[in-house]
Amino acid sequence: MNKTIIFVFLSFLYLCLFSPSIVETAELFLGEIEITEKIFSIDASIIDTKINYLIDNTISKPKLSLTSTSGEATSIGDIVQVSDDKKYLTFGDYTSLSVSNKLVATSLNSLVLISILTIFTFGLFKNSRSSLFIVLLVCISIFNLSYSIKLSEVSVRIDIKVPSTFKFDSLILKLGSGSSNINGMIASSLTIDGCTNSKDHSIELNQISISSELYVCSTKEINIKKLGLSTSNVKLNITSSSNVNLDFNNGYSGSLSIYTNELTLDNSCNTNKDPKTGQIVGTCNGGSDSTLSITTVTGKTVISNTEISCPVDNSWRVTPGDDNVPLSPSIITTQPPTEFIFKKNDLVYMAQYGYSNESITDGPVENSFTVTYPIWIPPSNFLVSKTIGSPTFKANVKYQFSISVKLGQPLGQYNRIQNMSLYFFNPRDITDPINGASQYYELKDNIPLFAQTFQGNFTSSTDFALTKIEFTPTVDIGTSIFALRIFRTSFTGPDVVTVIIKDMKFTILSKTITQPTLLLKDSELVNLPKPSSSFDPQDFSTCPYLAADLVHWHNPSTWPNGVVPSPLSNITLPEGKKVLISPCSISQTEIYQWIKVPSTSELIFSDAQMDFNVKDIFVEGKFIMGTTKCRYNSKINVIFHGEKTLSDTISQYYGSKGIGVTSSGFISVHGKQYHNTWSKLAASAWSGDYVVYIQDNVNWEVGQKVVVITSYYQDEDNNQNEVMTIAAIQGKTIQFTEPLKFFHYGGQEYQAEIALLSRRINFQSSDVDLFGGHVMVMGEGQFAGLGLIRMGQRNIKARYPLHYHLGKVLKNSYISDCSVTNSYYRCYTIHGTNNVTLTRNVAFDVSGHCYYLEDGVEMDNTLSFNLAAYVHPIGRPAAGPSQIGELFIESDQLRQPADCSASGYYITNAWNTIIGNTASGGWAGYAFPNLDKPIGNHRSVQMIPKAYTTKVFEGNTGHSSGHFFITGATIYVGANLTYNEANGLLYYDSGRYERFTYKNGTVIYGNEVMMRFNNTKIYLSNFGLGHWGEYVEVVSYESHDNIRSASIFGEAWLSSAIVNGNSNNIARSINFNKQGFQFYDTYVKTVLSNISFRNFIKNPKSLNDEDDNRAIISMTHGDVYKPQGISASRAISFTNVAKSQTIGHQVLPTSGSRYFNFIDWDSSITGKKPGQPALVGSHELWYKFDNTCEYNSDWTCHVCEKGNKEIANIQFIIPGLIDDGVLVYDTPENLNVGNITLFGSGIIDRRSTIVTRNQGVTGVSNMGWYLYLKAGSPKNMKIWLSQVVYGQHIFLAVPYPAKTTFVIKSNYIWNSQINYNIVFSLANSAADVRSGNGTRYYFDGNFLYVKLVNLVLTNDPSEYFERDGVKVYWVRNSFSVTIDATNTGTPPSSDGFFKNLPDNLPSSLL
Repeated sequence: MNKTIIFVFLSFLYLCLFSPSIVETAELFLGEIEITEKIFSIDASIIDTKINYLIDNTISKPKLSLTSTSGEATSIGDIVQVSDDKKYLTFGDYTSLSVSNKLVATSLNSLVLISILTIFTFGLFKNSRSSLFIVLLVCISIFNLSYSIKLSEVSVRIDIKVPSTFKFDSLILKLGSGSSNINGMIASSLTIDGCTNSKDHSIELNQISISSELYVCSTKEINIKKLGLSTSNVKLNITSSSNVNLDFNNGYSGSLSIYTNELTLDNSCNTNKDPKTGQIVGTCNGGSDSTLSITTVTGKTVISNTEISCPVDNSWRVTPGDDNVPLSPSIITTQPPTEFIFKKNDLVYMAQYGYSNESITDGPVENSFTVTYPIWIPPSNFLVSKTIGSPTFKANVKYQFSISVKLGQPLGQYNRIQNMSLYFFNPRDITDPINGASQYYELKDNIPLFAQTFQGNFTSSTDFALTKIEFTPTVDIGTSIFALRIFRTSFTGPDVVTVIIKDMKFTILSKTITQPTLLLKDSELVNLPKPSSSFDPQDFSTCPYLAADLVHWHNPSTWPNGVVPSPLSNITLPEGKKVLISPCSISQTEIYQWIKVPSTSELIFSDAQMDFNVKDIFVEGKFIMGTTKCRYNSKINVIFHGEKTLSDTISQYYGSKGIGVTSSGFISVHGKQYHNTWSKLAASAWSGDYVVYIQDNVNWEVGQKVVVITSYYQDEDNNQNEVMTIAAIQGKTIQFTEPLKFFHYGGQEYQAEIALLSRRINFQSSDVDLFGGHVMVMGEGQFAGLGLIRMGQRNIKARYPLHYHLGKVLKNSYISDCSVTNSYYRCYTIHGTNNVTLTRNVAFDVSGHCYYLEDGVEMDNTLSFNLAAYVHPIGRPAAGPSQIGELFIESDQLRQPADCSASGYYITNAWNTIIGNTASGGWAGYAFPNLDKPIGNHRSVQMIPKAYTTKVFEGNTGHSSGHFFITGATIYVGANLTYNEANGLLYYDSGRYERFTYKNGTVIYGNEVMMRFNNTKIYLSNFGLGHWGEYVEVVSYESHDNIRSASIFGEAWLSSAIVNGNSNNIARSINFNKQGFQFYDTYVKTVLSNISFRNFIKNPKSLNDEDDNRAIISMTHGDVYKPQGISASRAISFTNVAKSQTIGHQVLPTSGSRYFNFIDWDSSITGKKPGQPALVGSHELWYKFDNTCEYNSDWTCHVCEKGNKEIANIQFIIPGLIDDGVLVYDTPENLNVGNITLFGSGIIDRRSTIVTRNQGVTGVSNMGWYLYLKAGSPKNMKIWLSQVVYGQHIFLAVPYPAKTTFVIKSNYIWNSQINYNIVFSLANSAADVRSGNGTRYYFDGNFLYVKLVNLVLTNDPSEYFERDGVKVYWVRNSFSVTIDATNTGTPPSSDGFFKNLPDNLPSSLL
């Protein structure tokens, strides 16, 4: 038994060790062979091969790579033998050599093991049967140590890899079965023999170039595409048992000899057929020394592109493109009907309850859906549209609504429909159907804009029954949400019921088109400049393709090796040559890998229609596709290809997939000029309109794409921009191929823009993972009439559609009348470059900042007459509470963190000319972030970008932005962008940051200068203009339909303005209240002058007076920051503003509310005393300082004749009670420390306000102020005279116990030639103090009297901010008065207060 087990084990061991190996089927890399000779031959006729010819520019020498795909070969040596001279490679069974080598290695292992096992076995098994079996095993073992390969089972892939410039003198391939795919080969002679061994081998040749001989033979079909002949004496011999398809790259000139069953041949060849032999002979293109012989007796032969379309004569030129403008048909005179159909995904089911995500499901037929009603639910529900504002309806115009209904169950008690109703709601009056937060809705008291109830045929359960009604709205319906109410006769019952609805739609009926009254000007007040109406002058005799010293791309003699390079190769233009590309010069479909233009060379394109597919172009010399004086008329498309990568495949630092131009290079791209590139509507356009009217003459064409820009506020949330195709155009009248879906406003206040998107020359990209092409120019670059489509590389710096990069100061560079659409990352970038002009460009549907000044050093550039629209923040848009904003840090998902607040124009340095532009959408329209230092490549530059003011900001407009952030604005001067030295990342804070601006950016006291915004129009925005800076002037300004016209800080002047709360735009933001202007609550100086407030209509649903539609409102939210005398106005007028709506002041238990005030310099707001200043103070009696004061209950404010009074502010600093510089946040009760009350001047009643723990009391000057603190009167007190202006005083009274003595001093914190540190002297009476000069005091045993006068002031202009004759005075804590009180008889408590003092008013006679 034991011997048997051992015998079986040893037998198994023999078999495992020495049995024949199983044929491998997995791929196995065998190795590589370097090709050292240009004459090379491969004999693979006895095995199956797949041959690939690959261009690999990572290698310098050719090599052959072998991979086994099936069979027993495990190394190159098993099946390949290379001749000694390295010119021949032969496939066969060479295992005898390789195995003998293996035997040497295994003899001490395998043979010894065999011997040991054999001896051991013979020792165990003596019988003959066992011994015989063992001998057989040993024989098998020895046989397997010298095995051979079955070549019939071997398949090999041969990859011939060569650099793109390599040329074979001769390559011979002798082939068996398999296939060959040869792309981009350059050879003098190529032989492919797939016939000798009579094995099937398919052959594909593409983009190969032959200069001497091509021999191809196969039993299978032969396909040769784009065959290039680099000389005129090439011999071509092609034989196939199947078909031959031969396609020439640039024609064939020579003789023909063809045997074929069927021939298809271009007509550029003349042929004759021998009726006896069937041989076809002839010549092509006049003949030459080349010969073409094709034999395919049983198959078909197709020979194409034999015509020499690209002559090589240097004088030949392709006919330049004409300005062929498509003929426009006449504008239609009758508008066809337009249907707006509602499908399942367009609607949300809403009701009191019984709703779910399955309430609306797909219906059984097209344009149908099923409504499902659960058991026992109320009889009313709504089908609510997810689209706001489409369609829109005119008042008093007839429209049609139709619906087909079929009951899901037979008509019964619980599914009977009584009626349906059309409802159009203000969006704020119905549950939001877009964001899907809830499906709950109950009609309640919400009054719709319009409603109509109707009956119909709602009883059939077998067929759809059509109900069609007409309705005539009584009001214009614009920004609304449509809801269809279905009202059943009862609750549903114990079973689920369904209703199927089909073809639910509105129809805008056909009508005769009549031209409306057109606008004669685009603005009432501001002057919006326009570009010159003339076209750029042209001189076509200067066109670059006409130069006599050009050489053709397609001419082999142009290239050093005499071969036109393959698209698969890396191509370097020959030095010192100007190479002309014509359409026939290049493949229109193959992708060119890499093209370099050396510094002495030029790449010039013909003015001819062509597609140019390319990955990378590197320009050290010149790249010319039209010039300033020679704009091209032809349609040229450059399509960039390439997968997403961070590698520099163009050249180091230039990235991948695009064009890189060095500092020594030059690029010029000029397509046909379309002018204007954008205009504005001359009349409103409605849903269903095919025809629109514009303000400017244009030369746009039928078939071109335009975009009609939104007239809606929240652009990102509800995209109402519409891309349309021109069907006809006559002058300023344009007809589209399809009707508009939305309303686009064209009223006097403002007008929707319409921009041309199409261009004749286009750079565009294959769509790969938000990774488009890019153009980066470090030298001079001129671009005009260029379209850029799907360009830019998301979140990769310096990879933008069109980009001036580190050009320093350029002399003649510009981007004009170009178009960027569907951009993955930005539009037009100026980076480290000055003196560039961007003018008359268009950008639409862009991610990230669009017109982009990158590092903060970009100055003296001009951005004029451009349009940016539909701009998207990247990632989550910046938000944040109040003014604070949010912090964003650079990451892979947000490479430039400021893109969370993407804007149309991103201006890191304001010292640029910005004129006549428009911005729609985006987080902001125009962003001026604060940079303390330059960033990026310019971190070492010594400058403060934020210190520069606007060079020119004139005639710009913006709209539909600012809504992401509570204090967001279309023009946003704020936020902070810094580079973190510790981690190398950018940090962006989107909120409030101060900005001081100086002449020439030089930060010196006294060198301050205003940021100036002239002739600006902002509409449909949150805040029109938000400026957190310190010096700003906004002059000639129109604000329409903004939540607020502006929020401006520091020394701020808003003048010559129209502030319009509500325009006639029916698509405006009707679900928001509007406020004309909010006076800030502390430490600013604001002057409003010559402003017309219009159309602020009371909203009874407003939460408070500041929330209501008011012209001027207060800021009352806090106690920490307190208003001083910081706001004034003059020459204010109102149109369609009720008196109650002129001022909005919210009464709150805050100092912001108590101390609200402003000076109405000429009573034009209040009407108090026309021509004379009025003082407006809050609701507190504290502001009723004389008998001229009246309380206005609508405004909750006092209005007084100002007389000789001013607003004054002093700040009590009392240790432990009111601490200097300490901000206290607490409840109103805990903040309250006492009162301050007017006294004297005949006042006998209490006219008080509260004093809180936060420093500062604001009131009226030249009055008596009586301070009473609940803690008692302080032993020590400091009083900052923060705003007691020149010629004014405060007569202060504070109670103290009898016999208190005082030391009172003044103090000035700055050095001065005059000593203002004075010890006050004791006066004879309180009256003596009040009439004195402010250096005396008096104590009458009850009250300390001190006259507070700022002794430093001289009425110098530096003490106030003045515009338009209106003064607002500085608030400064530099001069103070200290009071130290001593009383030995009644000493203060341990906490420093004299307590239990009576609260009596001082004499009214003082």
